[in-house]
Order: sequence, then structure tokens, then C-alpha cells
Amino acid sequence: MLLPTSQRAAPAHRPACYACCKPRVACICASIERVANQTGIIILQHPRERRHAVGTERIARLGLATVRVEPCTPWADGAAIRARLPPRTALLYPAARARQLATLPADERPRHLVVLDGTWFHAQKIYDAHPWLRALPPVSLTPGTPSRYRIRREPQAWCVATIEPIVDALRILEPQTRGLDGLLRCFSAMIDRQAAFTPAPARRARA
Repeated sequence: MLLPTSQRAAPAHRPACYACCKPRVACICASIERVANQTGIIILQHPRERRHAVGTERIARLGLATVRVEPCTPWADGAAIRARLPPRTALLYPAARARQLATLPADERPRHLVVLDGTWFHAQKIYDAHPWLRALPPVSLTPGTPSRYRIRREPQAWCVATIEPIVDALRILEPQTRGLDGLLRCFSAMIDRQAAFTPAPARRARA
């Protein structure tokens, strides 16, 4: 017998951590060690990434001493964000005219990096929609290893999780900074935990 709506039990809600935006049983805060980075990281986040279960912006936000997260969409005016960008800010993005970050002379290296947080599709939409982003000097990286983001498919091998290019860039710009490997260990642990709760796709029976 189906009970009336008023008598049905409400679905249980798991307690959440408001710092990392994950269920408390999967909270990653305790595993993140603070990194005293000197290069400013400015993350422009597509709104669909804010509550994504395996989004990595939260690792950067909780783990980096110098970081700022700005909501950014293709359809909203970004003039306020542009006005807050400090001098010597570069865009970490594989634009056609981007220069390899590792090859830049010391006096041409950026002091701040803008990073787009979203799927490759959403990041490209943000980039295409804002002329001021395209006016920033673009820099790029060549990943030395495949992305650790094994549970989220990307269209190209150089499409990686947000935390990965941030760590790679900081390794180049400030090799003396300690703790960067810990951010990637936290990322890998988060992916492993998520994969354990993600059912494997059913195999098709052969004819």
C-alpha cells in the first residue's frame, strides 16, 4: 500500500562539510596541508563546477595560501573580475599564441595566473566569451604524465583537472615551495575514494 505523501519518510541527508563541500564521511580537509605559494592563483569557476563531486578547485582553495576563486560564466559581464586582476597576470590556457611557461625568462614570468575551472567545453566557452581574457598574455604547459582524473573523461590528453596545471605551474615558477606534491596526493585519494563508490559499467554480452 502506498502511503500518502504526508506520511512518507523524508529522504535522509548526509551531513556535509561546508569547507570542502563534500559529505562529512568523504571530507578531504584533514588531508590537505597548506602550501605557502607566492604566485597568486585566480580561479574563474563555471557555476556547474561548484558542487561537482570530484571538482578540484576545492583542493586549491583549501591548500594554497594565495588563491582567489571568482564565479564566471560566458553570459555575464566580467568587467568586475577584470578590474580586480593585478599587474603581471597571465592566463594559463592552451591558446594558439600561448608561450610555454617553462621557457619564459625570469623577468617575463607572471606573478599571477588565471585558471579556468570547468569542463573543457565550459572553459572554452568562457574564454571565447570574454575579450579581456583573450587580451591577457597566455601561457601553457606540456603535461609530463597522463591526468590522474581517471573517472572523468576529457577530450584531449592535455585536458587535465584544475589542480594539476596549477601544481605544475607552481613547480616551474617557485621550485623552492614545499607541499605541492601533497595537493596531488589529496587529489589522487579523492579520486580513489570516488571510484570505489562508482559502479563499473556493465559489459555487453557477446552475440
